Amino acid sequence: MKDAPEPRHNLPGRRPSETLTIETPDGHTIHLSVGYDPKEDGRPREVFYSAGFRSGSALEFQIQDACVLISLLLQHGHRPEDIAKSLARAEQPDGTMAYASVTGLIANELIRAQH
Repeated sequence: MKDAPEPRHNLPGRRPSETLTIETPDGHTIHLSVGYDPKEDGRPREVFYSAGFRSGSALEFQIQDACVLISLLLQHGHRPEDIAKSLARAEQPDGTMAYASVTGLIANELIRAQH
């Protein structure tokens, strides 16, 4: 039987954050805001979509939803590397493996953004 998930980690009203920019394989630029837990040496605990796709587009909504789901996982104790390792990858023309979705790109960016 699996362990019960951690209770949700509530963040303080004021917390450090930064804006990150990621490039998708098809050339889109996405801006994300990442909120960090000041009590845990800069551990990412939330991510929000800031900009990058046409307002109201299906892609914008998909990224917003991915950010909400990733944030919930982070706030229930999952680390970005745990999330990223479970997401799909696809072989690239040069033979390397890369995340197959924007969700994977976001999770990978959170790994790199950890302080």
